[in-house]
Amino acid sequence: MKAKLLFAVLFFTLVHPFTAVAQVRLDVIGPGMPKYPIAISPLKNAATRADAGRISEGVADAIVYDLDLSGWFRVLDRATYIEHPQRSGDTLGSFDFKDWSTIGAVGLVKGRFSVQGEELTVELRLFDVTQGKEVIGKRYTGRARDFRRIAHKFADEIIKQFTGVAGIFNTRIAYTSTSGGRFKEIHVAHLDGSEKYQVTNNRTINLSPAWTPDGKSILYTSYKDRNPSLYLFDLFSGKDMKFSARTGLNLGGKWSPDGQNVAVSLERGGNSDIHLLARNGNIMRRLTEDPGIDVSPSWSPDGRQLVFVSDRSGSPQLYILDVASGKARRLTYSGSYNTSPDWSPAGDKIAYISRVGGKFSIFAIGVDGGEPTRLTTNGFDNEDPAWSPDGRFIVFSSNRAGRYHLYVMQSTGDNQRRLTGSGGDDTKPSWSPRLE
Repeated sequence: MKAKLLFAVLFFTLVHPFTAVAQVRLDVIGPGMPKYPIAISPLKNAATRADAGRISEGVADAIVYDLDLSGWFRVLDRATYIEHPQRSGDTLGSFDFKDWSTIGAVGLVKGRFSVQGEELTVELRLFDVTQGKEVIGKRYTGRARDFRRIAHKFADEIIKQFTGVAGIFNTRIAYTSTSGGRFKEIHVAHLDGSEKYQVTNNRTINLSPAWTPDGKSILYTSYKDRNPSLYLFDLFSGKDMKFSARTGLNLGGKWSPDGQNVAVSLERGGNSDIHLLARNGNIMRRLTEDPGIDVSPSWSPDGRQLVFVSDRSGSPQLYILDVASGKARRLTYSGSYNTSPDWSPAGDKIAYISRVGGKFSIFAIGVDGGEPTRLTTNGFDNEDPAWSPDGRFIVFSSNRAGRYHLYVMQSTGDNQRRLTGSGGDDTKPSWSPRLE
């Protein structure tokens, strides 16, 4: 039942556009641009019953969190707002834009909500304060307890309006955590820490969660049967299926973008190589055959290539493999220890970690090679980079606050923010696809 509830939370909310406002693009976000000043008003309660669930401020708070985390917006302090949301209108002509331009707002989010039984209806609008016009209008329906998901979906709409690409806040992060003690278990949570769900509870070591392309299942490695085997957990049914249990290492399984195959590192004859598995876990073919150790595969967005780690040159380096021909080329030459690659969904870059001065730092390199760009520079370990589904953000783990926690940053390394603080070590993040 718990897994079914999680699935419902991930996939339930309905969206209905109720305005046909012009396709206004507010092109104010880009390199070197100042953060866009925006006000997020608490919602007006359109029902007669009291707001027992704090939906009015809860929706606004969630939108504030998302826009602030993106790094593109400067959300104005609610203490400076002149209007009272319950005494002011939320539609064009029912409030005075001067009340918002006076405090420096250029953008404005207003809305209303009502609850009948367990059903929640929310209307949200984005206004251009300078031009005095409505830019986006959406109506959402769902369960009252799902109000944060509605907020995340509207935040994605705001970001799409400004950048042309929807945001990534209707997503989840799967990761490994020791929050329950010394054992490593797989967890799933929203970027704001809400809707946290523990996938495994077998009191052993569980590693390297990876989402299926449809966002409905998670592939991971577990030692629960003493052998490091691959398992597939279905978030809807709660079914946990053994996917690959060959003797020895079964690690780093990653689904191809079309969901038809899995690339995984298998240990055979004392050596680890990358293999291609079918959807049923059967071996289709061996992709690498080298005396070196080949691990950590990650697919290109078109599914034609893999980046992986090999020590065939004497130290761990990144290589790119053409899946059809089996030919591999070395990608990294800077640094003597490079590992944990993840190929951007945008297709142009690969994030990875490199050891510098005895500490791990995150770098990005073009798929054709060249000089890598360093994204983290503090004197702590920064590891496990994983791209967001739009290729504009990276989630990673870092021990800069003592224990390992998850952080997120823009693909440029800017606006690094902490996501988790479980009390244990949170590592090995995997970013879900958009959960529409």
